This record gives sequence, C-alpha cells and structure tokens, in this order.
Amino acid sequence: MKIVQTSAAVFICSSSIAFAGGFELQTLDTSAMYENGGFASFSTAKLNSKLYGVGANGQKVKTLRDQSFSNIALKADVGAFNLGFATYRSGAIQMSGSSDGTFTGSYAPSANANLDTIAFMARYPVGDNFSVLGGVKQNNLDSFNLTSIFGSYDIKAAANTSYILGAAFSMPEIALRAEVLFQPSSKITTSGAYTSAALVMPGLNLPAGIAGSVAATLKMPEMLTINFQTGIAKDTLLTASIHQAKWGSSQVTANVTSGNAGVDAVAAVTSAFSDSTRYSIGLGRKFTDNLSGSISYSQEDGSGSTSKSSFSMSNGSKAISAGLKYSLEKMDISFGVSHTMFNDITVNAITPNLSYRNNSATTMGFKISTNL
Repeated sequence: MKIVQTSAAVFICSSSIAFAGGFELQTLDTSAMYENGGFASFSTAKLNSKLYGVGANGQKVKTLRDQSFSNIALKADVGAFNLGFATYRSGAIQMSGSSDGTFTGSYAPSANANLDTIAFMARYPVGDNFSVLGGVKQNNLDSFNLTSIFGSYDIKAAANTSYILGAAFSMPEIALRAEVLFQPSSKITTSGAYTSAALVMPGLNLPAGIAGSVAATLKMPEMLTINFQTGIAKDTLLTASIHQAKWGSSQVTANVTSGNAGVDAVAAVTSAFSDSTRYSIGLGRKFTDNLSGSISYSQEDGSGSTSKSSFSMSNGSKAISAGLKYSLEKMDISFGVSHTMFNDITVNAITPNLSYRNNSATTMGFKISTNL
C-alpha cells in the first residue's frame, strides 16, 4: 500500500542556527532506501528570510540570509542489500549583521558558512519485517569569512567522516514503518587568518589591522532520529518524527593567536548552543491515482528568551509545511512550501541589547524522482 511518500517534509527543513540549538539546516533523509528497486531523485529549495535584528536605534537589519540548497538521492539493489547515496546541506551559518563597532544598528556577525554532507548507506533485511541500516558520511565545510565587531576571520575548507546506524520495522500492507537512526558526535578542525577591526568600548581600545592566525573547531552533535508512518484509512497516511541533537556539548570555537594578549582574549569565538529536540506530525492523502498531498506541523523549543551569544537569532520555532505530488508512469513531481515562525529572543552579549521579534522565513521547493 504505497500512499504518499511526500513532498515538502522530505526535503524542506525547519532547522538552522536561527531555528535550532546549533547550526543544523537539513537532516539525513533515508526514505529512498525503502523504495522498490532502483530509485533516483533530485530536489532543490530556496529559503526566503524575514528575520530581522533590531539594535539600540531601532534600525532593522535582515540577519538571516536568503539561501538555496539542492539534494540528490540514489538507491540500487545488490543481492539482498539496498545501497544508497545521498547529499544534503547538513549545516549553515548564513548571517548578515552590521558589525561596524558603532552599536547603532545590529552587532550580529556576518558569516557565509555551509556544511555539505555526502552519505553512503546500506540496508539489509532481517526477516520479513525488520531491517538494519548502516553507513558512512563525509561532512565538507566550505571556506568562509566571519566578520564580527572584533574583526575578520577567514576560515579554510575542511572535512571529516563519521558513521550512521539504524534499524526499521515495516508492515507494507498497512504502510507502517518505524525507523530509528543514530549518528555519533564528531568534529572538524581547521585554521585561518584574522585581522582586527577598530573598536572602542569601556575597558577596550582595539586598533585595526592587527593580524593573527586562527585555530577553529566545529563539533557536530550526537543525533537520534525516530521516523514513523502508518496508514490510518484508505489512501491516508499519518507521519511523525522526533529529532534530538546534543548541541550543548558541540560548540564552535575559534582561537586567535596574534602576539597581542589583549586582542587574542577578546577575538576568541565560542558559541553557546544548547540541546535541541524537534517534533513533527503530518498527514498524507492520495486524492487520485496521480495526485497526492501532505501537510505537517513541526515545533522546536528554544533554551530561553535571552541569550549571551551574538549568533542567536531565535528562541525555537514552529513551522507548517504543505506539498503536492503528481505521479506519472515512471516519474513523480513534487512541490512544497514551509513557513517557519521564530520565537522572540533578546541578545544581551554586549550593551545595548539586540532584539529579534515577530520573525519568519518561507522555504519553497521542487523535487523530481523516478523508480528505475
């Protein structure tokens, strides 16, 4: 009983540094591993931000950048094994503050960091209803620039590898599948260059142009994901998921060595991420032999209405997603939209405070897939 293997929820996500405990953007999607026979898909989405930070003078600065990302998924059967390949943007820090040291606008940093992941997976059936899944993934950090009130950090590209473990219970006759995925913590280490910016504030007079080196670490959190679906009526599917990430023990740090102890102390970067859990629930419905749709709701609580980290842009979020899928003889075409509403937060890392109120973002996407 194949009902709706949907649209928006599969490739449009609702978490990033603005929405979650850390900088996660997309999560690993294993749905291709359960397709019959060979399978291939391509999806692309664009996030349009309406997330603004407001400084002391009331000036609104669009802090979360608009961004686009694309995914590929492939699956093939080799004997009893299902082999899969997937790409996705697992993390992003895309910010556009106005860190000019005057504190009249937004002192949020500016950054353009992307973390793209490639995953290779294998699934093996154990009996009629159970299967186990394992794989390896490579996280690729692009080179990027971070600019804060303390200066400019040019960070080099780097990568690391980790593993994936999972298990699933399926009853295809009622479209039931319960899947558990575990991804351990890992870290990326890299380096770069630093140049100080002119900054005058109580107890600190930082001159511009002091050069130094940067040693940076990005820790990826331990993740546990539970995905569930079941048919609840003819042509109707219930879906649910829980995604936990231990960001509290997975921070981003950048230590500066310039030969000037005062500069090195203030220029050091340390994030203040907290553990996060995202819950989602949805319904899929097959309207005709060719047309099906889905709707889902997700929620992720924040860690508090105030933060001492200038990277914070929200205190959790809520999102509503909807999608349509049109099926041809050997091809499915899906369209989806997700609207995320961010909970308010006040950042008090430096006086004056920086506030984020009544913000949102809308992601629209397109997916094309085929059974080979």
